[in-house]
Amino acid sequence: MQSRVKEVAEKKWSNYPFRRLVELKRGEMCWTLGTLYKKMDLKPSILKEISADHRVLPQPARAKYVATSDELIVEDTVSRVVLTGSIAKDELVTGIIIGIFGEETNNGLFEVKDHCFADLSFPALASVPKGLNEDKYVVLVSGLNLGSPWCDRVSIEMFVDYVTGQLGAHKDMEFCSHIVRVIVAGNAITDKPTKTATVKDTKTKYLSRNYSADTIDAMKELDDVLAQLASCVPVDLMPGSHDPTNYHIPQQPLHKCMFPQASRFNNLTGVTNPYMASLDGLRFLGTSGQNVDDIFKFCTLTDRLEVLHRTLQWSHMAPTAPDTLGCYPYADDDPFVLSECPHVYFAANQPAFQCKKASKGNGSVLLVAVPNFDVTHSCALVNLRTLECVEMSFSTSLHRGDHPEQMQLLVSQQSNDIVQDSQPPEDNEFNLFDQDESDDDMD
Repeated sequence: MQSRVKEVAEKKWSNYPFRRLVELKRGEMCWTLGTLYKKMDLKPSILKEISADHRVLPQPARAKYVATSDELIVEDTVSRVVLTGSIAKDELVTGIIIGIFGEETNNGLFEVKDHCFADLSFPALASVPKGLNEDKYVVLVSGLNLGSPWCDRVSIEMFVDYVTGQLGAHKDMEFCSHIVRVIVAGNAITDKPTKTATVKDTKTKYLSRNYSADTIDAMKELDDVLAQLASCVPVDLMPGSHDPTNYHIPQQPLHKCMFPQASRFNNLTGVTNPYMASLDGLRFLGTSGQNVDDIFKFCTLTDRLEVLHRTLQWSHMAPTAPDTLGCYPYADDDPFVLSECPHVYFAANQPAFQCKKASKGNGSVLLVAVPNFDVTHSCALVNLRTLECVEMSFSTSLHRGDHPEQMQLLVSQQSNDIVQDSQPPEDNEFNLFDQDESDDDMD
């Protein structure tokens, strides 16, 4: 990684000398490189975990841990220097490999004039991928949170029935026949116990032996959902922070023994988090959202999609690991370093759906923030031929005078170039109880 940053820096500041941090001279214009460390007074520490034992006032939970007193430090294996000058410290986080140009001041700080990161070229994509002459779609869904007392099972059933072609008119069923893969991107079960779980915890074992754990019930529901999906379309199941697998990233796949019904189908595949796949020559790369959520807490960026874009600029998916994000220790290789850029790059379990195309040179990358289904009742749909992304919303809506069981499926669409809402086409809205000509043809 440092060699890639050094290559960019040598081209950018070829007229100035390179100095290691211990070789810096006051007043000399030069460039150097190292790893960023962000010193933050509000960053959570181990004191929060032991505060109950030592009666220390615990730190309050915050959405952001950024303060004006934060300092940005660059370090290598020998030395470290505090940075100042033309560098946006509030938009950077710990763990980024950076090249900096400037000079050391009289008080021992390094005044930055310019900086750079590792170069990551975006993939060039023709208007129509080779061998792909028709629309094919990949569904990205996350945050089902099965087992939660607030889980909307009706919306989940609507999603499953629509993807499997059992919901809607003939044109909708034909549309769903072009769905080639469903990626369930983490947090399929909830981490919040139900009220019955609280009651069970207070009972002794001989009084609660007939109860079943809420996690087991949630896994049974997930097994049923996956079995319905895998019977019609290939399904890739990613683990998330709520799911029963290892906590540290990269997370290992959920074992098939947990899904006795769904595992009968060869279409079900357990995958890792992060996950990379090649579909019709297009590279998909994504996470269940832990990396974006963690970076979001330690910088002033408020747009989740912009955070995802910055990880491409930094050429690192999870720079804050293992500082504030749990990560398996690697001695020789970092699996989160990006050596090649994907065509579709997504982060799941986000508060809202967003998508845009990030361009660089002649290449572009589709960035997708996959919404939390439990909150938004929506998922993302990616067209492999055009690399356009659509939000599909599943919700029940009742109107005065309607049948009590009447429902509507609403599909909304967003632009790839500018993240904004737009009106859904009329063809994408239908009523389950409407009898149209296409339904008569099916009969």
